Amino acid sequence: MSQHLPDTPHAPAHGVCLALTVAATLALASAAWAAGTSGTIHIGATVPTVCTVAVTDSNATLDLVNGQNAVTVGSVTEQCNAGSGYTVSVASANSGTLKSSATGSGAVAYNLTYDNTAAAKNGSLTTDRSGSGQARQGTLAVSLPGNNQAVAGQYQDTVTISIAAK
Repeated sequence: MSQHLPDTPHAPAHGVCLALTVAATLALASAAWAAGTSGTIHIGATVPTVCTVAVTDSNATLDLVNGQNAVTVGSVTEQCNAGSGYTVSVASANSGTLKSSATGSGAVAYNLTYDNTAAAKNGSLTTDRSGSGQARQGTLAVSLPGNNQAVAGQYQDTVTISIAAK
């Protein structure tokens, strides 16, 4: 014959759980009372540095035979939010010369200016700007001497304008 014992082993477990729950509630209540009557929250924000240039090619056709002076070949819109300022760099891919693939043609040197600042003989320059610039306009211009001995063909160079925060 088997005896059936009542389910009493679980009763003490319920009592332990209840005791732990009461203890945890009292601990949280004590922590809340100990926190004080005021507190602080620190709020911050970050603005990333953003510098951009937008270049508009004026599609100017230069007269290599007769030469030209200060022909606007493009305009530049500079924008940079760096409080310390920024630099604008101008660089010629052909070191300040127009080149042609035509047989017998040579490179033709030209003078490049950006905002009336002359580039070095290699067609490069860097301009420093102070403060942050919002939609500042710049002009790129070319001057070249006439060359009535120029070989027929297309003469080209590529100028790259870059911007960077200081």
